[in-house]
Order: sequence, then structure tokens, then C-alpha cells
Amino acid sequence: MRRIIRRRELRADDAQYPGEEPSEGTRPVVPVAEFLSSVAGERSAADAILIGPTDEVQTLTAHLSRLRLIVVDFPKLGDGRGYSQARLLRQRFHYRGELRARGVLKRDQLFFLARCGFDSFQLDDNENLEAALASFNTFSVAYQGGSEDLVHVKRRGHAVVL
Repeated sequence: MRRIIRRRELRADDAQYPGEEPSEGTRPVVPVAEFLSSVAGERSAADAILIGPTDEVQTLTAHLSRLRLIVVDFPKLGDGRGYSQARLLRQRFHYRGELRARGVLKRDQLFFLARCGFDSFQLDDNENLEAALASFNTFSVAYQGGSEDLVHVKRRGHAVVL
């Protein structure tokens, strides 16, 4: 069974992504387009969705209270759109459920992903999850605002001298 990091702990993953065989104890994660079309037809029971880099999170605002899990896909290294999607979901739209980063992710990104509001992580298969846990403590000071649910930093301002 696949393992993830959730709230700074290693856990078994209970998500069943599109194309995977269903198994006992897993919950289906449906693509956002499929979820929105089923909601429009008033037949959706899904509470877990998968967002791609080009999906607009604004289309979910009316449905966020019914979603327990939102998975943001990072299909390639260097694609930062998922960071923006997470910030929008957490700060502008006040999503409080589980927000998972999934895809081509390295342990060096964990601290920054957590600052954007992610609270669970499915890293690249080659990453050592035990070693990755230390990444939450990489930095102790932050210049920018961000989520401090998983990482605790001191805020530091920058004085401007004229």
C-alpha cells in the first residue's frame, strides 16, 4: 500500500485515483471536471477530488463544504501552479478539509508546500519519506506570510532605509 505524509506523520494512503483498481478501505478521488458535471446533475456523492494545474479552483467555491479531500496534482518538476491553487483554497476560499500535494515532488519542497496550506503529501516514489519529515524544520524564519499549521517560523520584516 502506498504511504503518504499527513500532518507530519507517515500514514497509509486511502485514496483511489482514476485508473487504479478499487480496494477495500479506499475512497475514490475523481477529477474536478467529473465532480462538477455530476454535481450539476445532482448525482454526486464524491467527497474527494483531483485538481490539475489548469483547473480553476474558483469553480469549486460553492462545493468546498462537502469536500473532505482535495488533491492538487504536480505533473512535472518546476510547475508551481499548485502552490497558487493551495493558497487560494486556504486563504481566499477558506477550505478547511485535507489538502494534498501529489506528483513529481521532492522532499526539498515540503516546507514551502506546507506554508501554502497543504497538510498531506504524496511525494515522488524515489523519495525516502522518513528522511523527508525533517524538511518541515528546514527554515526557522520566514519573510512572507503563510500557513503555520505544520511549520512554525518567526516572522521577519525588512526595514527600508531611505
